Amino acid sequence: LKEFPNDGFLGEEDIDLSGGDSSSASSDALKEALGITEESGNEDRVLFVVDPIDGTTNFQAGLPIYAMSIGVVSLAGSTPEVVAGVIYNPTLGEMTSAVRGRGCYLNNKRINPRPDSLQEPRQSILSQSLINVGFPVCKESTLLVSSRAVTALATKVRGLRMVACASQTMAWVAHSKFSSYFSWDLNAWDVAAGMVIVEESGGSVSNFDGTKADISSRDMIITCCPESTGEEGLLRDELIHVLRDNDCLLY
Repeated sequence: LKEFPNDGFLGEEDIDLSGGDSSSASSDALKEALGITEESGNEDRVLFVVDPIDGTTNFQAGLPIYAMSIGVVSLAGSTPEVVAGVIYNPTLGEMTSAVRGRGCYLNNKRINPRPDSLQEPRQSILSQSLINVGFPVCKESTLLVSSRAVTALATKVRGLRMVACASQTMAWVAHSKFSSYFSWDLNAWDVAAGMVIVEESGGSVSNFDGTKADISSRDMIITCCPESTGEEGLLRDELIHVLRDNDCLLY
């Protein structure tokens, strides 16, 4: 901070929970950190979004599904953009990293997007997909929509999982271990690093309406790199269709 006094840090420890609404408090903390409430220029600023232990409950229980997550958000443009990220699981020895425009890496080995397939694009991917479903415990309303989503998808997919560590799950989507991950009411420190990591691996990070997500998005569908150019957005759109038809998007 002495060398770069205009840069900032944001983490879960920075939010004010005195009002009782953690979602609003998280959004307010992000806005303040991004400089949205300030009049000063942002041309030379970056914001480090840090979660020192994502998956705290897993960590406390001795489960090796937790990670350290650092995302770097550039404030130089008209819209804040995550330009670099790293997710590190010390127990598994997995460090997934990415810099915008320079690719995604697992332990310094590049994760290459799949080459275009010569086969015809599939009409459906959902039945062949391993999906991680978020289970946000801070609100009864998010628990209800998550439960409905599990019921709606259980017989339509290859398998469902609930890893309960957003950053690690996003890294595994980038590795194509998971086909997709979706969740409600996510915080910036949960997803900042994962956003650039997934996108640099060839995957996508979307809002529930299918538009491109940004650092302020709280409800997201994350999908891995498609197997052919004709399948971009197909899994995302199939998931949105199922979630919408079963009243899982609003809470």
